[in-house]
Amino acid sequence: MSDTMKELLIKQPDNKTNKVLGYSFLVVAFLLLVGAVIVSPFFIIGTIGLGIGSFLVYFRRMSVEYEYTYLDKEIRVDRIYNLNNRKQVDTLDLNKMEILAVKSSSALGGFSHRKAAVSDYSAGEDNEETKVYELWYDGHRKILLSLNDDFIQPIVRFWPNKVKKQ
Repeated sequence: MSDTMKELLIKQPDNKTNKVLGYSFLVVAFLLLVGAVIVSPFFIIGTIGLGIGSFLVYFRRMSVEYEYTYLDKEIRVDRIYNLNNRKQVDTLDLNKMEILAVKSSSALGGFSHRKAAVSDYSAGEDNEETKVYELWYDGHRKILLSLNDDFIQPIVRFWPNKVKKQ
């Protein structure tokens, strides 16, 4: 059993499509509300529908963060919406890991031909603190994670041949 615990919180950049859709729904809902007052109360149904749609599309998922927790040779991934709604989305037993490498690494060349289900829990791009890593898991999954050197340190200690930092 490992006595190492690491946590890492990654903020995903704002999704511009959700932002445009959310504001578009609000504008159309407002216009329907004006139409309901002027023309017919029937437009209130459309107003309520678009208001609920904008809430579900934009406002509920406005801010998305991922929290990775490494404990006892497994990584737990939680998705956090708007800093208050947390949902555990994945648990990865690292004994089933095939390779963990930086996304642009040449060590992933042998995996490029594989068809795999892709799970993206990353920030989407490298920055000064984190890099996007590909984790090939259990023979049929590719998982993208944004990790820093401190988080990878205990993983390298247990699986030095499976982790490629370059």
